[in-house]
Amino acid sequence: MEESIITKIEILYFILVIIIFITSIIIMTITEDQKYCLTTLTRYLYSRIEVKQSLFISLLQKDISQSLFWGYELYFSGFQEETFEFINDIYKEIYAKLNPELKPFIDKMISEWNECDNDDNDCNLGSIIYTLALRDYDIVAFTKAKLSYNITNDNTEIKDTPLCVCTMLPTHIEKYKTHIVSTETCEKAYKVLSTLNLYPIAKDHNTLFATQMPEDFKNIYHSPLEEWLFYAARSPVWLQRIEEHNGTIDCDNMKVVFEDEGDQNRFCELWDYEQDELPSNIQELSLGTGKEKQLTMKQFCKKHKYTVVSKITKRKVVKKSEKA
Repeated sequence: MEESIITKIEILYFILVIIIFITSIIIMTITEDQKYCLTTLTRYLYSRIEVKQSLFISLLQKDISQSLFWGYELYFSGFQEETFEFINDIYKEIYAKLNPELKPFIDKMISEWNECDNDDNDCNLGSIIYTLALRDYDIVAFTKAKLSYNITNDNTEIKDTPLCVCTMLPTHIEKYKTHIVSTETCEKAYKVLSTLNLYPIAKDHNTLFATQMPEDFKNIYHSPLEEWLFYAARSPVWLQRIEEHNGTIDCDNMKVVFEDEGDQNRFCELWDYEQDELPSNIQELSLGTGKEKQLTMKQFCKKHKYTVVSKITKRKVVKKSEKA
């Protein structure tokens, strides 16, 4: 009887060791480039990669408001060209098959933006996003290439929907522009995130899309000003703010250093959100609750009216020399 119990304990211990080993391997598979993007903070302190993920998911859900919010969160963080490239890639990946006539419109919007030397055409991004959010899409090729699953579309209904394009004007995107603290009205920077209409980052797709956040992201978010700014400085908008206040990036010590206390104080008046002191519901917009239930491939497909057929497994090619 005692031997049986000992054997069971040994088996359980072995299973635990295997789980810990596999978990460590998963963590180790995050490359430095991936970690760099995952821990890059945007203008309102979201993860750069999760912002792109949230934009993609919002488009799948045809949520116009959130799609525009996430698109401009990335754009106004200083990643203008990257945002246009990303939205164009999304079009090619899931929209082009059903909406080939949109290509000239999207090309025109991007071309106009490229040729403009001011911010008059910032609204072109919104025009593309708004238009895509109204259109049907096909994710069969996407799931096969990116998620290694064969799926079928369950929605065979033919919709008689007017195929229009949406053109936004500069006034339409005013609410998405970065809020700047007014020192004349004694506005406090640490209150900004609590007063804006921000959305919670989409974290329930992290496992499915292999965008699990590094363990230290929460620590970065809560770290002292000079430390979290090091990660924020990877966004052009934060780097510009730092340099405008005579700050420099100390790569050796992974922190931001200001020339004197006056420069730092002036910076803090405008941009120190003091996130460690924010209410938990505001912090969770970026960090999540930690209790998010991850979507399975089956749930993801069902949500968008598709069915999983099979998982694609890579066959090992055996050389003739190995067979012998």
